[in-house]
Amino acid sequence: MNAVRSHARLRGNTRAPVFSPWNVMLADGNASQFVENRQAPPPGSGLAPAASDVFDVGSLKRAGYQVVTWTVNDKPRMLELLKLGVDGIISDRPDLLREAVAEFDQNGDGKPGDLLGADGLVDTSKFDAQGHRGARNLRPENTLPAMEAALDNLMTTLETDTGVSLDNKGVLNHDPYIESQKCRRADGAPYESADEVLVKNLAVAQIQSTYVCDKLFRGPTQSNELSLSPVAVAFTASRGINAYAMPTLQQLFEFVTAYVAFYKTGSGKDRPEAELRWKNAERVRFNIETKLNPRTDADDKGTVFATRTVAPEQFVAVVGGTIAANGLQVRADVQSFDFRTLLEVHERFPAIRTVFLFGDFPKYADPALAGSDDGTNLQPQGGPNTPWLAGLPWPYRVTALSHPFLVQRSGGFEGMALTSDGRRLLPMLEKPLVGADPQTLLVHELNLATGAYSSSRWAYRLDPRGRAIGDFTAVDRRHALVIERDDSQGDLNGFKAVYEVVLGEPGGVLEKRPVADLLNIHDPHRISEPPLPGDVGIGVRFAFPFTTIESVVVLDRRRIGVVNDNNFPFSVGRHVGQGKPDDTVSSSCGSASAWADLASRPAGDRGSRPAAARCARDQGRATAAR
Repeated sequence: MNAVRSHARLRGNTRAPVFSPWNVMLADGNASQFVENRQAPPPGSGLAPAASDVFDVGSLKRAGYQVVTWTVNDKPRMLELLKLGVDGIISDRPDLLREAVAEFDQNGDGKPGDLLGADGLVDTSKFDAQGHRGARNLRPENTLPAMEAALDNLMTTLETDTGVSLDNKGVLNHDPYIESQKCRRADGAPYESADEVLVKNLAVAQIQSTYVCDKLFRGPTQSNELSLSPVAVAFTASRGINAYAMPTLQQLFEFVTAYVAFYKTGSGKDRPEAELRWKNAERVRFNIETKLNPRTDADDKGTVFATRTVAPEQFVAVVGGTIAANGLQVRADVQSFDFRTLLEVHERFPAIRTVFLFGDFPKYADPALAGSDDGTNLQPQGGPNTPWLAGLPWPYRVTALSHPFLVQRSGGFEGMALTSDGRRLLPMLEKPLVGADPQTLLVHELNLATGAYSSSRWAYRLDPRGRAIGDFTAVDRRHALVIERDDSQGDLNGFKAVYEVVLGEPGGVLEKRPVADLLNIHDPHRISEPPLPGDVGIGVRFAFPFTTIESVVVLDRRRIGVVNDNNFPFSVGRHVGQGKPDDTVSSSCGSASAWADLASRPAGDRGSRPAAARCARDQGRATAAR
């Protein structure tokens, strides 16, 4: 996601892409959400079991991404996901999703409705309620009646699929083929699976005059009763097509405008919830999926071909062009499992936000097994990697089930010493590995010329009070500095120190000696004052009582700078009395806030003050404290 966000920004799109995973792949602590083809794939599938703990909602949101998950059709699961903190849910049952959103008590005060605005509509700044293919379990999917049902239930977004027709029009359809399970011939002639035709091989006029897509197969809640869809009936009648004809993307946009008019000024203005419906429809968003599938088909002679849909470039030109022609760039997203189209959207339509779908509906080694599909975008095909992700390598079904985590949370490479010759990088883990010696960290070696790790490795032994390191910086060819700390903050009896280490031969334990006690820094000139009431570590005995001391800078042969990353506004290491977050300070001297001599000096030495300390004094005498 960081990579695609950068890709978008480089092309002028400042709107962060949306992360959209299958809901069973979320780390939610709910073992019942393992599905059969993940936890226990059938014999003959060729698949390894996989856990459903791939994606962490909190981590994604902290990184700046909205998380909109799919497809959720029961209210208890919806409420569970709302509690987990997802930003949106895509559902075949917009009626149930509307109920769940209205019932959700976000702040835990016992009063529901926290996701609703004063007008009774879903507050789109807090949540995105999406009708999947309109309202797939209420009406036949991707039809105007399905979109009408989603609007009737006040969905904030209409989610739909698109194909591209022979005459280069976006058509609402989930599959490359006009499927016989969903559609019938208008003239009553037989239409079975053997008769199915590709959308790309017919013009829109042929599709809409030949096929009616009103078949029911999604259970008792699905209906094609026309009286339930008065706007769709009137709209399609004015265009001379069946209400359940396969609509174009352009017709969808026009239909929403007609829906607003029907309930705002038309014959529906006196119906129940008329005002809510037109106000919601006026702002409704569109989530438009490009239905490419890079997997291959074979004809009845076994000849393999991969031309079920048009190419990504043509797909984007049609879908993005239709959105732009209607001035809907701010209200319409383009989503896909096939990331080639999304990267193309960044290139050609940078004002349109992209949504990256992740799923695992695998194709089994024996395709005759029940459940075999080809709709995954994570499974490799014909090579070591998936064809869907535009070259992004994906470790398919490598999850905590088969590869338990050895690195602690926030315990990865924290310090990286660049050797003095500039040829090697020595990354050091922040914390010990799970199950390893709790006081030993590992240092690796990366050859910058080859981009590969070598077999060289060192061990670093923490002080008995130490729990982690904050930085690892080379001083010269044989020496480096390490910031070592415990997990305390605001505690002057804690442990925060800088050590010098000797870079000896690989395979051994790094020799080290103390350089600075960061909780006992001599400040005879009191440049750290004045403090706020209740501050700790201010005055003659200046201290760095933080858990976020994360950089050491070599200034010269006698001095180092130590820099705190305050994790604003979460860390409280200085202003303990008032509970205020640690400050953010910048200055022309840099943001250093503690100074220690590399060479020892007598405690009573009141010689010339370092230039950086003078700078701190001149900038308000508070820089060192903040």
